[in-house]
Amino acid sequence: MWNVALLMVGLMVYSGGGGAATAQQPAAEIWQTPVVHAAADVGQAHSGDNSSEGYGTLNGISLADTKRDIVRKLGTPARIEQDGLSGTTKLLYKDMEIGVRNGYTEYVHVKPSAASFQVEGQRIGMSTDHVRASLGKPYFKAEDGDVYLENHHALKVYIDQDTGEIEGVDLFFDYSE
Repeated sequence: MWNVALLMVGLMVYSGGGGAATAQQPAAEIWQTPVVHAAADVGQAHSGDNSSEGYGTLNGISLADTKRDIVRKLGTPARIEQDGLSGTTKLLYKDMEIGVRNGYTEYVHVKPSAASFQVEGQRIGMSTDHVRASLGKPYFKAEDGDVYLENHHALKVYIDQDTGEIEGVDLFFDYSE
């Protein structure tokens, strides 16, 4: 409802019907040619020294997988939870959580209880030394961990800043561009 009201007010102001008395302006001043900003390079920024081919799968699960694909690959989850706020269905496995929304995988989370995880089939031990040896230099170092980007997929390794222990690994879409 508010969206409609705001849209109507915006249209009234834009068309000059906003209720304020204004002087007539020549048409040339009202209609200006729009400026379009375009970029020639639309490639995804990433770290060039990462040894992994990309971040399309985490523990064999792709962000393109449906709930049916996940169950076929991993079996029946130990528990299923609904997040009413986000509309995400959480499929809970022993060392993993997979979020599914609108029929497709939204994220894959590997818990720190796992001894290792797989990125594109490459097994990586659950330590910062193993991660950095396998994945190379992160694209970005956040307060809570290292971020690796490739082809609009983000792989984030959550690291406890006090202990250096891995707190989890997530695969999700990079919506930054």
